[in-house]
Amino acid sequence: MLSPVVQFFREWLERFVSVQGIDRAMAIAAQGYSAFLPLLIVYASLLPRADNKSFADVLVKQFELTGSAAESVRLAFAPSGAVESGVTVLGVVLLLVSTLAFTRGLQRLYEGAYGLRTLGMRNTLRALLWLSTITLIVTLRPIVTEPLSGWLLIASTLAIGTMTWLLTPYLLLGRRVRPLRLLPSAVLTAIGMAGVGIWSVIWMPHTLSTSASQFGIIGIGFAMLTWFVAVSSVIVVTTTGGATIAERWIKK
Repeated sequence: MLSPVVQFFREWLERFVSVQGIDRAMAIAAQGYSAFLPLLIVYASLLPRADNKSFADVLVKQFELTGSAAESVRLAFAPSGAVESGVTVLGVVLLLVSTLAFTRGLQRLYEGAYGLRTLGMRNTLRALLWLSTITLIVTLRPIVTEPLSGWLLIASTLAIGTMTWLLTPYLLLGRRVRPLRLLPSAVLTAIGMAGVGIWSVIWMPHTLSTSASQFGIIGIGFAMLTWFVAVSSVIVVTTTGGATIAERWIKK
């Protein structure tokens, strides 16, 4: 009974090593930090809100920050008006290019996990479609989950997460893998991200406050980079695990 379990985890580890899991997680974290974080800042600043919340306000609410930690985050990120006035066409183009580099990092992870050849720049249109889809999901998710609580909130969060992480490899792999084979990875990643969300609420307030006290505003950057490393590590681990499940039990 134990042997199949051991064999499965051995194959999982081999797949993780084959995609250079640690290096891949660090690369995705760095690309996300340098590209996806600025994109989120601009998005949060330009999105119409009655109370005109900035990206800093979103972080404060998301991580339930109070006191000095909340103040440090507000000092680290520009208010909405400053971001809006600083947005230019060239800046948006450069931001989009750097964000596409992040999507290619994810794409290479999925290609390695599922043993597919690299599409590279040829998949740019689908990467843009993925960015549009993620933007739509991020926009609609609070509307769907806000009225819910308890088990309904947990179920809806996992369902939206599973859908998100099913569409992500499906589009970034150029629709070369059937959704059924991507489902194990999507479920594992949704669960992993839910765990990261819980961990973030517990860990981020203390870490942001401590980092800000030790290093000033730059400490916020250190804490955010660590958060990106945690998220990317979960993505790599769950993706390779899901691909292993698909390889063993789901027909191509």
